Amino acid sequence: MNSRRQFITKAAAGGVVAAIASKTAWAGGHSATGCSVSGNLSGNLSQARDCSTANVEGRSPRTWKRVLGGQEAQPTLENVTNFKWKDVFGFGRSPFTCRDKSEKNIRKFLLTGWDHYDETNEALVVAYLNARSGLYPLPNGTSESNARAYVQGLYDDIKSGVFQKADVVAAVRATY
Repeated sequence: MNSRRQFITKAAAGGVVAAIASKTAWAGGHSATGCSVSGNLSGNLSQARDCSTANVEGRSPRTWKRVLGGQEAQPTLENVTNFKWKDVFGFGRSPFTCRDKSEKNIRKFLLTGWDHYDETNEALVVAYLNARSGLYPLPNGTSESNARAYVQGLYDDIKSGVFQKADVVAAVRATY
């Protein structure tokens, strides 16, 4: 009798767990698991913040290339600028695989066949542009300094081995 009760209790609990949506579904987005790139990377979705699908809708490299080139309107009221790489990422954070290209404008790192193209650089630039424009909700707002601090943190996490380049690229791509 006791073993039957344990079986029924476990079976009922298993049914309830199976019926609950996964954290991926709770977070929103078709393949994203969090409110931003860092949320996608950490998988920590327990933080109390506004995490609706609508505010995790980043734009793609192609869109940002057109915006920065003047062929397309800014996607939000927060205007973005085609800064130099070093102005966004700071000194000591040169582009991956092309250290001598810090003087290049960030638009040059989006969807190009140039010798300095690298998908990690592109992902970091897209993360910056999405954060700066307000498409990635940052805890302290979308100011220029907050957006820069956000992507500098992502860069530093890659350099220190906290995240792999491919994981950051996939996390950014999951938001657009």
